[in-house]
Amino acid sequence: MKALGQASTVDEKAAEAAIRAVPGWANADMRYALGIAGVASPTHRAVDSQNWFVARGDAPATYFLKILHTDQSDFIDLDRSVSAARQASTLGLTPAPLWHSPEMSAVVFDRLPEAWHTARMDDLRKRNVLESVIAAKSTLHGGTPLGETWTVFDRIRVVEKALVDAAVVEVAADGWWMRECVGDIEAAIIATGFDEKPAHADGLASNIMIAPDGRVQLVDFDEARNVDPFYDIGILLNEAFQFDSEMQPALEIFEGQFRQTSLNRCRLYAIADDLFWGMWGMLMDRVSPRGGIEFLKYAQWRLLRCRMALHNPRFEFMLRTL
Repeated sequence: MKALGQASTVDEKAAEAAIRAVPGWANADMRYALGIAGVASPTHRAVDSQNWFVARGDAPATYFLKILHTDQSDFIDLDRSVSAARQASTLGLTPAPLWHSPEMSAVVFDRLPEAWHTARMDDLRKRNVLESVIAAKSTLHGGTPLGETWTVFDRIRVVEKALVDAAVVEVAADGWWMRECVGDIEAAIIATGFDEKPAHADGLASNIMIAPDGRVQLVDFDEARNVDPFYDIGILLNEAFQFDSEMQPALEIFEGQFRQTSLNRCRLYAIADDLFWGMWGMLMDRVSPRGGIEFLKYAQWRLLRCRMALHNPRFEFMLRTL
């Protein structure tokens, strides 16, 4: 690990500036090392920020520093993200944020012990892990409302505008058709109504941490807002499972029973979420300076899954059965 004053790159200098800004750290023997490398495909992990492990002297690294990449400024509000994480930490669901600076786009968290590992999709298929993750999300749903409410359809409109501003004419040859179908999903969900609950609103396996004894923690609250709980669960199931028969037990865990209408709602939300992230990936491929991240590959995968789901003969049935 490097000590303060040993920075040799732009990123290291930014990390040192953030560390020095934390009260009590400027003159302390703080050390830091580059954390998790960003990758968009085949898994989506550490894409939104540069992250660092931070330690006091020769002690183990017990802090985690995130500095948001500038190309995410249209999508992430650091104050909102930290506020949501702080609320979740009081419920025992995530490590506590200790300090943040919107000006530096930086936040410091307690770091989970080394023995914890990032969840993989196959971890989510284990009954005990799935139960723990759904329990954590349900606990958050029962908490105090967060400061902002949105739907995935709102997010799609944000990225649509950004694509126009970036002069991206289309995300795919059939992009207009996918967008119209997702518009039908929004209309159907609005017509049937939905709850708005505080939520992690993140389906990525990489934003779930698992302890050796099976306990879980949710991390990265950049997407957290008040949403329909079935969106929160639907995007989790979309990450972990391919078939309805695999999703049914998870919905039994969530609701205490299986309801076809709930599965349909989850499936429809997953389609819309795939479209959003596909559009986001195409935007990042155009505007992000980070050429080493496979944004295009990630976008094409999410758009392909969206397209396949929309071609499912049951799509129209799901629209009418919410």
